[in-house]
Amino acid sequence: MKIIKKISAVLLTAAMCLSLASCSDTSYSAKSEGEAIPAGVYILAQYNALSEAMSTEGYDSTLKNVWDNKLDGKSLQTWVNDRAAEMLKQYAEVEKEFKAEGLELDEDTLKSVESQVESYWSAGEELYENIGISKDSYLLYMTNTQKYYELFNAYYGTGGKEEISDEALEAHYKDNYAQFKMISFSKTDSSGQDLDADALAALKKEADEYLAKAKDGEDFDALIAQRKKETSAGTESSDEEEEESEPNNMMMVKKDEASLYVSSKLSTAIFEDAKIGEPILLSDDNAYYVVLRYNVTDDAETYQQIRQSVLYDLKGDDYDSVLEKNAENLNFEMNEAAVKKFSPKKIVKEQEKFSEKNS
Repeated sequence: MKIIKKISAVLLTAAMCLSLASCSDTSYSAKSEGEAIPAGVYILAQYNALSEAMSTEGYDSTLKNVWDNKLDGKSLQTWVNDRAAEMLKQYAEVEKEFKAEGLELDEDTLKSVESQVESYWSAGEELYENIGISKDSYLLYMTNTQKYYELFNAYYGTGGKEEISDEALEAHYKDNYAQFKMISFSKTDSSGQDLDADALAALKKEADEYLAKAKDGEDFDALIAQRKKETSAGTESSDEEEEESEPNNMMMVKKDEASLYVSSKLSTAIFEDAKIGEPILLSDDNAYYVVLRYNVTDDAETYQQIRQSVLYDLKGDDYDSVLEKNAENLNFEMNEAAVKKFSPKKIVKEQEKFSEKNS
């Protein structure tokens, strides 16, 4: 009996060890429809969730400790993990629906995805590996993103379940995108210091002179070139090279969005104050701008180039809602051991190290 009890105890201990090992397996982040999703895919979702958090209203980048931020009543870490879990569930739903629809990525698309992965991976391999992302996981994530867009097109694109008409798409484009050219007059000097009142007044006068020339019908591209020559005096540049190439000064901005070159204040003013074909002087904290707005519908080539982006801008949120609703019936379970192990704080620390090393 003692021998049997000892054997039973050994077997029980072994079973417990196996059970614990299974529970603490962090090689996968979740299981969907019985299929394991690699941990690296979840870490990539955390990585993207962090970027999203930093551009979310309420995020304060000036805090000494960024983790003191709270978004939607949650700590930053909780917010990032919850958002990453949502992304992971969408990843799983996309895989399920793509298969159910009988869709496949063609050879050219797969090669394009692999090329993108090679490009991104070569630029950040050390960072990705240090935070626990393998190249295979990166490829899975990027392939899933392509599947998402294929499904999106099958829903809203030509011949889709809820096809968006050309008229509706063009109307959205016209109302929410602006094309323009502008001449800038910086409110700071060459060292980055703000101009004093007298210099600012002289700058405003100069901008007004350019505005008058534009209103008199002078070629706007020529005015832009003239301003560039004035501000680049003394720098090494080839006028001959500039004359040989066609100027491409057209810019585009989307309503309620800013960019590297267009502040929120300037973007708002372009939509609210700038009229098609009428030069106007606008201003923000950085500069004065002589702006000439164009009719976006006159540029058919650009529209065709960004048509897919316009479609996604119009229906992207709606499609995410469709996926979220469909995912309610998904057999999906997060691996809590992985959630506890992989902290977004490590991602930030490794990003800082990577930036310092490559600066």
